[in-house]
Amino acid sequence: MPVTANPFGFQEEREPVWGIAGTGREGRVVKGDLQVFYVDSGHANANDANEGLDPEYPLATIQELINRSLGTGTLSAPALQSYDTIYVSGTVSEDVVTGDYTQMPSYVSIIGVGPSRYSPAWEGDDASTPSLDLRCVGWRVSGFRFYGKTGAAAIVLRHTDTGANDIAIRTVIDGCYFDGLTTGLYGIETHGCYDVWVKDCTFSLWHNAGGTACGLISTTTPLAIPYRQHVVNCQFYDNDNHLDCAMNGSFVRGCTFQQVGYAYTATVSLRTSQGGNPGDDNVISGNVLTGDYSVAGGYTGGAADIWIGNFADDVAEAEVGDNGITILPPA
Repeated sequence: MPVTANPFGFQEEREPVWGIAGTGREGRVVKGDLQVFYVDSGHANANDANEGLDPEYPLATIQELINRSLGTGTLSAPALQSYDTIYVSGTVSEDVVTGDYTQMPSYVSIIGVGPSRYSPAWEGDDASTPSLDLRCVGWRVSGFRFYGKTGAAAIVLRHTDTGANDIAIRTVIDGCYFDGLTTGLYGIETHGCYDVWVKDCTFSLWHNAGGTACGLISTTTPLAIPYRQHVVNCQFYDNDNHLDCAMNGSFVRGCTFQQVGYAYTATVSLRTSQGGNPGDDNVISGNVLTGDYSVAGGYTGGAADIWIGNFADDVAEAEVGDNGITILPPA
């Protein structure tokens, strides 16, 4: 019989060994009450009046599941619960806005399911509206190709900038390709969320006439600048600016920053401290930092940052050893 439960929706069961009193097998994990929803706008049976639990009768929009939590859905149930999963197929042509963390379940996963690494595409709708506006805790977004928008980010992480309860901390974004399409403004825009993971993502072709486009950026931070962020195993190339994000106590590891790309040269390659938003105590290690390894070249760290053990080709700088390994922050 069930004896314990864990926060991932699975429960441990122990079964007695027949004929031997007081004994039981080792605990095993079995599926609890997690739900899996399916969204595929191109499916012949797609309809927001479906429950969405059967892949042959998927929902037409992701927003329907959000709206069920907000009490405005086509159906009231089944609604999202914490640790549920949403599988998404086909092109996503909608802009999705979640409720805040008091309205929404936490740790929901939105997983793109497509035939190649470049699908499904999340195109969104309005050029001035984020494709995904996250305002709740611990959601995961994985496996999409996000297309750039001229007047908004593909993903926005809110942190009290639109309401006190808009808090998208502990977000995980992994395995996504952020394609700026040569006109897009931002790939990911954060307003100060902490404990965020961006992992195994690619950012390219974020470019506009003003040179203000950026792959990953922190902008308005009404409560605090991001801390305990993790940017891991990501690739940045052919952007006006790559990673321009004030951070505290954060980590950038295993990433590649191509300062001079095939199409565009980055003004900011990697900046962890932004003037009025001074970042500090970050660890920048194990990355490939190409081009001019200096503040003038677009690399800027906080006063107490550690930039050791990166690979840089600018061995003329005193901060780079003769073997191309960084030994100090850029100056």
